[in-house]
Amino acid sequence: MCGRYTLAKPIKTIQSHFGPMNIKFEYFPSYNIAPSQISPIVINHTGQRELTTMKWGLMPSWANDEKINFINARSETAHEKPSFKSSLKNQRCLVPADGFLEWAGKEKLPHYIQLRKQALFAFAGLWSKWNNPEGTSLYTYTILTTGANEKLIPIHARMPVILPLDQYNIWLDPDSNLEAVRPLLTSYPSEEFDFHPVSKEVNSPKNNHPKILQRL
Repeated sequence: MCGRYTLAKPIKTIQSHFGPMNIKFEYFPSYNIAPSQISPIVINHTGQRELTTMKWGLMPSWANDEKINFINARSETAHEKPSFKSSLKNQRCLVPADGFLEWAGKEKLPHYIQLRKQALFAFAGLWSKWNNPEGTSLYTYTILTTGANEKLIPIHARMPVILPLDQYNIWLDPDSNLEAVRPLLTSYPSEEFDFHPVSKEVNSPKNNHPKILQRL
């Protein structure tokens, strides 16, 4: 699974990586993004990329309880699940990140994981719009996961789906059908990753500063 990640690069770096896009909020870097937080995602809005914010933890449009939410979706079965299949068809997003955290072993030691050659990357995500009985809309997202690659499996059996740059357009394009997008949902190559153990300070989302990601 993916239960914590980071996005601390400057907004100019994010703009350079994802290309021209509308930005609908004031950006602040985060070293400890946790479920239920409002965080940046990239969507396709009327044919253009847009950097907006949504709440992490997808609420299906049919949900009748705000407690129904999913921070992750298994890529292997998302097309079958009522919670995700509609979003997988036409509400896909990119979740910008520069690293993520997984907890290993019985001691649950946190490890910070990054790409060796990319300062910034994107998880494959899904988003949804939920309307409460009062008519207020809540926009939420989830991160797709897949089986971990050989390098990461000693830490955790699952990992977030990371998309290469050249697959961003296919993933965001609402006209891309399931036959086009499902093959993208694979584990990123082992040789692209570096990781190191970090302090258990990261266990609390209240701790949000660079020092929590330093190597032990």
